[in-house]
Amino acid sequence: MRETRQWNANRMLIGLILLVCCIWMAGCASGTDENGSKISEDGRSYGGTVEGTEGETVSTAFFKLTVDETRRQDTCSFADGLYQAVSGQTYLIVTLTIENTYEQDLSMSVTDFTLDYEGNEAEEVILGYGRSELDQPEFMEDVFTLKKGESVTGSILYMVPQKDAYQLCYREYYEDAFEGDQFVIALPQ
Repeated sequence: MRETRQWNANRMLIGLILLVCCIWMAGCASGTDENGSKISEDGRSYGGTVEGTEGETVSTAFFKLTVDETRRQDTCSFADGLYQAVSGQTYLIVTLTIENTYEQDLSMSVTDFTLDYEGNEAEEVILGYGRSELDQPEFMEDVFTLKKGESVTGSILYMVPQKDAYQLCYREYYEDAFEGDQFVIALPQ
């Protein structure tokens, strides 16, 4: 009788250990990395947020991105004339370098890079302006193709409320509508 109880206790202990191992293995298979990213069945990363700062290079599935400089201005020269920022607003110019690390050419747009800030109550997407509106060579073309291995440096103009800090945002979108990770670059004050 005593042996039967011991046998049952051992079976329960072994069962408990196996259950813990199965749960642990399932957690490892569907776990997340330090950015909160998960890996899809086809190996693509998704659901995470990769954070960076000005001057730091972050690597997306398609390219490397570095914010080289940010600056604020009260006025900006558009193709049709000089404009003054309205009260409580500022023009923020973000200069960045993009290097294509993907195995093919990339179709890109300045609207791929949005701007956000703490307290964006309307949660509106803030899109930037490129060369077609500004007609200045320092700004990126609004739509462009980045050849495999090519690197481009240019600026994007944003008109935003005057805040202490902003974030440049990019989300990976694949041709099959799969959404990858989000990249958030903190811009200096």
